[in-house]
Amino acid sequence: MDLRSDIVTQNSFLDKVWDLKYFSTMSSSRPFVSFVIPVYNEEYNIPNVLRDLNEVLEDHPEWNAEVLVVEDGSRDNSKKVLLEAVKRYPETQLILHAVNQGYNRSLRDGIERSKGEYVMYIGADEEFDISEVPSFIAPLKAEGKSHADVVLGVRWQRNAYKLHRFFLSVIYIFFLNALYKLRINDYNWSQVWSRELLDQIDIESKSLFILPEIIIKAFDLGYKISEVPSNHRGRHWGKSSLNLKIMFSALWDGLRFHFKRLSPDYKPGPKSAAKKELVSVS
Repeated sequence: MDLRSDIVTQNSFLDKVWDLKYFSTMSSSRPFVSFVIPVYNEEYNIPNVLRDLNEVLEDHPEWNAEVLVVEDGSRDNSKKVLLEAVKRYPETQLILHAVNQGYNRSLRDGIERSKGEYVMYIGADEEFDISEVPSFIAPLKAEGKSHADVVLGVRWQRNAYKLHRFFLSVIYIFFLNALYKLRINDYNWSQVWSRELLDQIDIESKSLFILPEIIIKAFDLGYKISEVPSNHRGRHWGKSSLNLKIMFSALWDGLRFHFKRLSPDYKPGPKSAAKKELVSVS
Protein backbone atom coordinates (compact mmCIF):
# COMPACT_ATOMS: atom_id res chain seq x y z
CA MET A 1 0.00 0.00 0.00
CA ASP A 2 1.14 3.55 -0.70
CA LEU A 3 1.24 5.19 2.72
CA ARG A 4 1.82 8.73 1.48
CA SER A 5 0.03 11.05 3.84
CA ASP A 6 -0.28 14.52 5.19
CA ILE A 7 0.45 14.93 8.87
CA VAL A 8 -1.77 17.63 10.31
CA THR A 9 -0.92 18.85 13.80
CA GLN A 10 -2.05 21.81 15.83
CA ASN A 11 0.99 23.74 14.62
CA SER A 12 1.33 22.83 10.96
CA PHE A 13 -0.60 22.02 7.80
CA LEU A 14 0.83 20.48 4.65
CA ASP A 15 -0.58 21.68 1.35
CA LYS A 16 -0.47 18.42 -0.59
CA VAL A 17 -3.54 16.23 -0.36
CA TRP A 18 -3.32 12.46 -0.88
CA ASP A 19 -5.93 9.76 -0.35
CA LEU A 20 -4.85 9.43 3.26
CA LYS A 21 -4.52 12.19 5.84
CA TYR A 22 -3.26 11.67 9.35
CA PHE A 23 -4.12 13.92 12.31
CA SER A 24 -2.27 13.36 15.57
CA THR A 25 -1.93 14.91 18.99
CA MET A 26 -0.19 11.88 20.50
CA SER A 27 3.08 11.71 22.40
CA SER A 28 5.92 9.65 20.94
CA SER A 29 6.18 7.04 23.74
CA ARG A 30 5.05 3.56 22.79
CA PRO A 31 1.55 2.71 24.05
CA PHE A 32 0.62 -0.60 25.65
CA VAL A 33 -2.57 -0.79 23.60
CA SER A 34 -3.81 0.90 20.42
CA PHE A 35 -7.55 1.16 19.76
CA VAL A 36 -8.52 1.13 16.07
CA ILE A 37 -12.00 2.39 15.13
CA PRO A 38 -13.13 2.41 11.46
CA VAL A 39 -15.87 4.99 10.83
CA TYR A 40 -18.35 5.33 7.98
CA ASN A 41 -21.51 7.44 8.35
CA GLU A 42 -21.51 7.35 12.15
CA GLU A 43 -21.87 11.05 13.01
CA TYR A 44 -24.30 10.37 15.87
CA ASN A 45 -22.59 7.28 17.28
CA ILE A 46 -18.86 8.01 17.14
CA PRO A 47 -18.94 10.98 19.58
CA ASN A 48 -20.41 8.69 22.26
CA VAL A 49 -17.92 5.92 21.48
CA LEU A 50 -14.98 8.31 21.88
CA ARG A 51 -16.44 9.86 25.02
CA ASP A 52 -16.98 6.47 26.66
CA LEU A 53 -13.59 5.16 25.58
CA ASN A 54 -11.76 8.19 26.93
CA GLU A 55 -13.59 7.82 30.25
CA VAL A 56 -12.23 4.28 30.46
CA LEU A 57 -8.74 5.45 29.50
CA GLU A 58 -8.80 8.08 32.25
CA ASP A 59 -9.28 5.23 34.73
CA HIS A 60 -6.36 3.28 33.23
CA PRO A 61 -3.41 5.62 32.62
CA GLU A 62 -1.08 2.62 32.93
CA TRP A 63 -2.19 1.53 29.44
CA ASN A 64 -0.60 4.63 27.89
CA ALA A 65 -3.17 4.08 25.15
CA GLU A 66 -3.59 5.59 21.71
CA VAL A 67 -6.84 5.77 19.72
CA LEU A 68 -6.77 5.66 15.93
CA VAL A 69 -10.00 6.60 14.18
CA VAL A 70 -10.19 5.95 10.42
CA GLU A 71 -12.82 8.13 8.75
CA ASP A 72 -13.66 6.35 5.49
CA GLY A 73 -15.04 9.12 3.27
CA SER A 74 -18.39 9.33 5.05
CA ARG A 75 -21.32 11.05 3.35
CA ASP A 76 -22.62 12.49 6.62
CA ASN A 77 -20.90 14.82 9.11
CA SER A 78 -18.59 12.20 10.62
CA LYS A 79 -15.47 14.01 9.39
CA LYS A 80 -16.53 17.33 10.91
CA VAL A 81 -17.45 15.66 14.19
CA LEU A 82 -14.12 13.84 14.36
CA LEU A 83 -12.01 16.89 13.54
CA GLU A 84 -13.53 18.52 16.62
CA ALA A 85 -13.18 15.37 18.73
CA VAL A 86 -9.42 15.03 18.27
CA LYS A 87 -8.99 18.46 19.83
CA ARG A 88 -10.70 17.26 23.02
CA TYR A 89 -9.03 13.87 23.33
CA PRO A 90 -5.21 13.97 23.27
CA GLU A 91 -4.92 10.20 22.82
CA THR A 92 -6.91 10.31 19.58
CA GLN A 93 -5.41 10.23 16.10
CA LEU A 94 -7.47 10.65 12.96
CA ILE A 95 -6.86 9.11 9.55
CA LEU A 96 -9.02 10.60 6.80
CA HIS A 97 -9.85 8.81 3.55
CA ALA A 98 -10.69 11.28 0.79
CA VAL A 99 -13.01 8.66 -0.75
CA ASN A 100 -14.71 5.59 0.66
CA GLN A 101 -12.36 2.60 0.57
CA GLY A 102 -14.33 0.12 2.65
CA TYR A 103 -14.19 -1.41 6.10
CA ASN A 104 -11.30 -3.74 5.29
CA ARG A 105 -9.00 -0.97 4.07
CA SER A 106 -9.95 1.26 6.99
CA LEU A 107 -9.12 -1.41 9.54
CA ARG A 108 -5.84 -2.23 7.81
CA ASP A 109 -4.83 1.43 7.71
CA GLY A 110 -5.49 1.72 11.43
CA ILE A 111 -3.50 -1.42 12.19
CA GLU A 112 -0.58 -0.30 10.03
CA ARG A 113 -0.46 3.10 11.75
CA SER A 114 -0.78 1.74 15.28
CA LYS A 115 2.21 1.54 17.60
CA GLY A 116 0.84 -0.35 20.58
CA GLU A 117 2.12 -3.58 22.04
CA TYR A 118 -1.46 -4.76 21.50
CA VAL A 119 -4.13 -3.56 19.07
CA MET A 120 -7.86 -3.61 19.83
CA TYR A 121 -10.54 -3.25 17.19
CA ILE A 122 -13.76 -1.47 18.21
CA GLY A 123 -16.78 -0.68 16.04
CA ALA A 124 -18.04 2.90 15.73
CA ASP A 125 -21.75 2.04 15.94
CA GLU A 126 -22.14 1.88 19.75
CA GLU A 127 -23.17 -1.77 19.60
CA PHE A 128 -20.12 -2.68 21.71
CA ASP A 129 -20.25 -1.68 25.37
CA ILE A 130 -17.05 0.33 25.93
CA SER A 131 -17.16 -0.36 29.67
CA GLU A 132 -16.13 -3.94 28.80
CA VAL A 133 -12.71 -2.88 27.48
CA PRO A 134 -10.89 -3.72 30.76
CA SER A 135 -12.11 -7.33 30.52
CA PHE A 136 -10.45 -7.55 27.09
CA ILE A 137 -7.19 -6.09 28.40
CA ALA A 138 -6.97 -8.24 31.55
CA PRO A 139 -5.89 -11.49 29.78
CA LEU A 140 -3.09 -9.59 28.02
CA LYS A 141 -1.59 -8.53 31.34
CA ALA A 142 -2.15 -11.87 33.07
CA GLU A 143 0.66 -14.34 33.63
CA GLY A 144 0.93 -18.07 33.20
CA LYS A 145 -2.01 -20.03 31.82
CA SER A 146 -4.32 -17.03 32.14
CA HIS A 147 -2.25 -14.97 29.69
CA ALA A 148 -3.56 -14.53 26.14
CA ASP A 149 -2.01 -13.14 22.96
CA VAL A 150 -5.38 -12.71 21.25
CA VAL A 151 -8.68 -11.88 22.97
CA LEU A 152 -12.01 -12.32 21.19
CA GLY A 153 -15.30 -10.86 22.34
CA VAL A 154 -18.26 -13.22 22.11
CA ARG A 155 -21.82 -11.92 21.81
CA TRP A 156 -23.67 -14.47 23.88
CA GLN A 157 -26.96 -12.69 23.22
CA ARG A 158 -27.85 -10.93 19.98
CA ASN A 159 -31.30 -9.72 20.89
CA ALA A 160 -30.86 -6.50 18.93
CA TYR A 161 -30.43 -8.38 15.64
CA LYS A 162 -33.30 -8.92 13.27
CA LEU A 163 -34.04 -12.59 12.67
CA HIS A 164 -32.36 -12.79 9.24
CA ARG A 165 -29.21 -11.07 10.55
CA PHE A 166 -29.07 -13.46 13.48
CA PHE A 167 -29.28 -16.52 11.24
CA LEU A 168 -26.67 -15.12 8.83
CA SER A 169 -24.27 -14.70 11.74
CA VAL A 170 -24.90 -18.20 13.06
CA ILE A 171 -24.46 -19.75 9.60
CA TYR A 172 -21.24 -17.78 9.04
CA ILE A 173 -19.72 -18.97 12.33
CA PHE A 174 -20.76 -22.57 11.66
CA PHE A 175 -19.32 -22.38 8.13
CA LEU A 176 -15.93 -21.08 9.27
CA ASN A 177 -15.63 -23.52 12.16
CA ALA A 178 -16.47 -26.45 9.89
CA LEU A 179 -14.12 -25.26 7.16
CA TYR A 180 -11.15 -24.56 9.43
CA LYS A 181 -11.89 -27.14 12.14
CA LEU A 182 -11.96 -24.54 14.88
CA ARG A 183 -14.24 -23.84 17.85
CA ILE A 184 -14.53 -20.08 17.74
CA ASN A 185 -17.79 -18.63 19.08
CA ASP A 186 -17.62 -15.21 17.40
CA TYR A 187 -15.38 -14.09 14.53
CA ASN A 188 -16.57 -10.55 13.91
CA TRP A 189 -16.80 -8.72 17.20
CA SER A 190 -14.32 -6.58 19.15
CA GLN A 191 -10.90 -8.23 19.32
CA VAL A 192 -7.37 -7.63 20.61
CA TRP A 193 -4.19 -8.88 18.90
CA SER A 194 -0.56 -8.81 19.97
CA ARG A 195 1.90 -6.71 18.01
CA GLU A 196 4.12 -9.77 17.69
CA LEU A 197 1.35 -11.59 15.82
CA LEU A 198 0.51 -8.66 13.55
CA ASP A 199 4.18 -8.21 12.64
CA GLN A 200 4.42 -11.85 11.54
CA ILE A 201 1.40 -12.15 9.28
CA ASP A 202 0.27 -10.84 5.93
CA ILE A 203 -3.36 -9.70 5.86
CA GLU A 204 -4.55 -10.84 2.44
CA SER A 205 -8.34 -10.62 2.47
CA LYS A 206 -10.17 -7.67 0.94
CA SER A 207 -13.46 -8.20 2.76
CA LEU A 208 -15.04 -8.77 6.18
CA PHE A 209 -12.98 -11.96 6.29
CA ILE A 210 -10.11 -9.84 7.65
CA LEU A 211 -11.03 -10.61 11.27
CA PRO A 212 -11.37 -14.40 10.78
CA GLU A 213 -8.12 -14.37 8.79
CA ILE A 214 -6.21 -12.84 11.70
CA ILE A 215 -7.75 -15.34 14.13
CA ILE A 216 -6.93 -18.35 11.93
CA LYS A 217 -3.34 -17.23 11.39
CA ALA A 218 -2.92 -16.66 15.12
CA PHE A 219 -4.19 -20.20 15.66
CA ASP A 220 -1.81 -21.58 13.02
CA LEU A 221 1.16 -19.86 14.65
CA GLY A 222 0.38 -21.22 18.09
CA TYR A 223 -0.70 -18.01 19.80
CA LYS A 224 -2.89 -18.30 22.87
CA ILE A 225 -6.47 -17.25 22.07
CA SER A 226 -9.02 -16.45 24.76
CA GLU A 227 -12.68 -15.52 24.51
CA VAL A 228 -14.54 -13.14 26.82
CA PRO A 229 -18.32 -12.67 26.99
CA SER A 230 -19.60 -9.40 25.60
CA ASN A 231 -22.91 -7.57 25.53
CA HIS A 232 -24.47 -6.72 22.17
CA ARG A 233 -26.43 -3.50 22.65
CA GLY A 234 -27.75 -2.79 19.18
CA ARG A 235 -27.61 0.49 17.32
CA HIS A 236 -29.01 3.75 18.65
CA TRP A 237 -28.64 5.62 15.34
CA GLY A 238 -28.24 4.69 11.69
CA LYS A 239 -28.22 1.27 10.09
CA SER A 240 -25.62 -1.35 9.32
CA SER A 241 -24.07 -1.39 5.85
CA LEU A 242 -23.89 -5.19 5.92
CA ASN A 243 -25.70 -6.83 3.00
CA LEU A 244 -25.68 -10.11 1.08
CA LYS A 245 -23.01 -8.88 -1.35
CA ILE A 246 -20.65 -8.10 1.51
CA MET A 247 -21.42 -11.44 3.16
CA PHE A 248 -20.79 -13.43 -0.03
CA SER A 249 -17.52 -11.56 -0.56
CA ALA A 250 -16.40 -12.62 2.92
CA LEU A 251 -17.47 -16.23 2.27
CA TRP A 252 -15.55 -16.24 -1.01
CA ASP A 253 -12.42 -14.91 0.70
CA GLY A 254 -12.85 -17.60 3.33
CA LEU A 255 -13.02 -20.36 0.72
CA ARG A 256 -9.99 -19.06 -1.17
CA PHE A 257 -7.94 -18.83 1.99
CA HIS A 258 -9.01 -22.34 3.00
CA PHE A 259 -7.60 -23.86 -0.19
CA LYS A 260 -4.42 -21.82 0.12
CA ARG A 261 -4.01 -23.04 3.69
CA LEU A 262 -4.19 -26.65 2.53
CA SER A 263 -1.00 -26.18 0.52
CA PRO A 264 2.16 -27.67 2.10
CA ASP A 265 3.90 -24.39 1.28
CA TYR A 266 1.39 -22.30 3.24
CA LYS A 267 2.82 -19.73 5.63
CA PRO A 268 0.69 -17.27 7.59
CA GLY A 269 3.01 -14.45 6.55
CA PRO A 270 6.39 -13.63 5.02
CA LYS A 271 8.09 -13.35 8.41
CA SER A 272 6.53 -16.45 9.90
CA ALA A 273 7.58 -20.06 9.84
CA ALA A 274 5.36 -22.82 8.55
CA LYS A 275 2.45 -23.88 10.73
CA LYS A 276 3.35 -24.67 14.33
CA GLU A 277 1.51 -27.15 16.50
CA LEU A 278 -2.07 -25.95 16.77
CA VAL A 279 -3.37 -24.76 20.12
CA SER A 280 -6.85 -24.95 21.54
CA VAL A 281 -9.04 -21.94 22.09
CA SER A 282 -9.54 -21.38 25.80
